[in-house]
Amino acid sequence: MNKRIPAWKLVTYSANQFGINLLWQAFNTVAVFFYVTVLKVPGATLSTGLIAYGVLNAFLNLGAGYLSDRTHTRWGRRIPYVVLGSLPFGLAFYGLFNPPHWGSSGLVIYFLAFTFIFDLFFTFTALNATALYPEMYQEPGQRSFVAALQQMFGIADLILGVAFAKTLGLTIGWAAMGLIFGLIGALSLYVSVLGSFEDPRYSDQPLAFRQAISETFKNRRFVTFVLASFLIQLVTTMLTTVSSFYSKYVVPLTPLESSIFMGSIFIIAIPVSFVWAKVSLKVGSARATMLSTTLCLVTLLLFLVDRSPLMVMITGAILGFSVSGFLVLLNVVLAEIIDFDALTTGKRREGMYLGMNGFIIRIGLSVQYAIMAAFFAVSRYNARLAVEPSSVIWGFRILQSAVPAIFLAIALLFLKAYRRQVSAADGLNETALGGQP
Repeated sequence: MNKRIPAWKLVTYSANQFGINLLWQAFNTVAVFFYVTVLKVPGATLSTGLIAYGVLNAFLNLGAGYLSDRTHTRWGRRIPYVVLGSLPFGLAFYGLFNPPHWGSSGLVIYFLAFTFIFDLFFTFTALNATALYPEMYQEPGQRSFVAALQQMFGIADLILGVAFAKTLGLTIGWAAMGLIFGLIGALSLYVSVLGSFEDPRYSDQPLAFRQAISETFKNRRFVTFVLASFLIQLVTTMLTTVSSFYSKYVVPLTPLESSIFMGSIFIIAIPVSFVWAKVSLKVGSARATMLSTTLCLVTLLLFLVDRSPLMVMITGAILGFSVSGFLVLLNVVLAEIIDFDALTTGKRREGMYLGMNGFIIRIGLSVQYAIMAAFFAVSRYNARLAVEPSSVIWGFRILQSAVPAIFLAIALLFLKAYRRQVSAADGLNETALGGQP
């Protein structure tokens, strides 16, 4: 499917990342912060519940991907899920930030229940919207450009979701923020449907579940990549969650400074996204991903020594260069892996691969919540204290820097192994690898 696609379709389809990232990143950034620091729900209790939930949600991703590949309707395999799931997705986000006036135990149950509802619609909507990308755009240049265009939208709403969700919640109220974000997110997903299309040929004769799982794990490229992706995604979710605590307790920032800190990451990332798209065409997507990972690792270590709001904001701006690489390149690499699988199996299985990718990444959410639960338990963190002990301050500093840096170092090893696998199979394909390993 290498036909010329009108520019307006490229733009409208790419808008799906606005809705997906706006709500997901806002959830990661302020949901736990809101329930722990505003509603005074015990952080350790909340994190423990989220550990079990993360495992459950991982299987939800796997099932959603398999079901998507087997769906047959007159409107296609993926598009109906986006149409039916977008509005409930936005309303569930609003519900998370408009809780009833219950006690701590009731609020924990409410939070976990609405998180499940929110994530149910997120999974089916985001997975299917994203699954259209490898099928619709198979020419490398067009694929890289659309990936950058998607992330331009994604980064724009990351600025809102990460940088301004907390500020808006504290100023206009958390329920109002939830309603505004929920409606904007749903609307952008409906806009993306205007630029979406499917090829009915790819829906013929899907694999049975056991065979689909087996074929997915036979693809060694995917197994190696998904381990690296797991660690990188774990780092990004940790950063969005911990940054709210870091800017409150470690280097206190005003609401404006906090918005500048998080906003600078993504303002820098918008133009740089297109640079990474060009770099991936020059040196290969695997090598470009390694470069962005290395840059992020080094930058994160600055959070260990930052002492002033200005230093934190400068670090955030530098971080934007590498974050934009993750946002663009992981999608490109996964699309290349799906193409390789299509050559092997004769079927396009975007749903299964994205579901399996989501399964592994969502296990990462449980790992993140386990890390947070352990931290809350051993650091003596107490949201009711006016001044936290030094163990809490240093704990948040380490969670923002050293811990994610270690994860990225391990991710680099997997990315290097992935690059060697492609080299061995493709005979040093310059497009994929960009040179000698």
